[in-house]
Amino acid sequence: MLIENHAGGYAYIPSLGFASAGVVSLPGMTIVHALFREPLPLRQGFEAVRRHMDLVGRPLVALCGFELRMPAVLDWTGFDMFNAPYVAQLESWGLLRDGAPPLTRTNVVPTSNSLQEDAVAAFSYTIQTPDDPKAFIISGAPEMIAGAAPPDNIYRRGETSEAALIDKTRCATAAVRERIDELGTVWDNACAVRLYSRWPLALPLQRQVLAEAGLNPTHGVIWLDTEPPVFELELEIDVRRYDRELMLGADGA
Repeated sequence: MLIENHAGGYAYIPSLGFASAGVVSLPGMTIVHALFREPLPLRQGFEAVRRHMDLVGRPLVALCGFELRMPAVLDWTGFDMFNAPYVAQLESWGLLRDGAPPLTRTNVVPTSNSLQEDAVAAFSYTIQTPDDPKAFIISGAPEMIAGAAPPDNIYRRGETSEAALIDKTRCATAAVRERIDELGTVWDNACAVRLYSRWPLALPLQRQVLAEAGLNPTHGVIWLDTEPPVFELELEIDVRRYDRELMLGADGA
């Protein structure tokens, strides 16, 4: 069910208690992606986000996505604890709808990790545009089976053979495709595809899994050497189409 958030300038797919499954810009709006040069600790990162939104003259309600980095992989209980301060921050900004954030989120653990605490790596927000580009973001999708309870919802749980990992990429890719369809937009070759995994799956993802769907990303697949946030998950995939991308310093400028 796609819900329009007119105050934010986007529509979203309700999903989990800490994020939506995806967002798409409403007519007359598009999406900007802003990355920090280095991930900032949560409190500092949120302050830099607020400062940037002030600088560009956009209200906090225009925020539509966050990308977080974590120092360690967690169990499901630890992941719930990780989500609590994040959701509380969004609630303090008045961003929750029906008790949950409408924003997308991707949160992963760098394998060569120097982080000492949870951090903000990037965020996205809407701005006005004379065009109708149908910009969108899909939250990071791991290899999870809809309708099952964790950890039994992990597809081919505990398997890390080459065949199993490729099947896992198919599972995550299918989930992304379903979300894009639900947003009413199109996954075409111009979309940015990001793979998050400690396994070198970028080549089979592009040449095998995406090719099966008739996709050949113009800009390739961006592989980030990271792990999903919860034990026994092996990968996440997200897909985005932005109007523009910014690189920010620690002050949000």
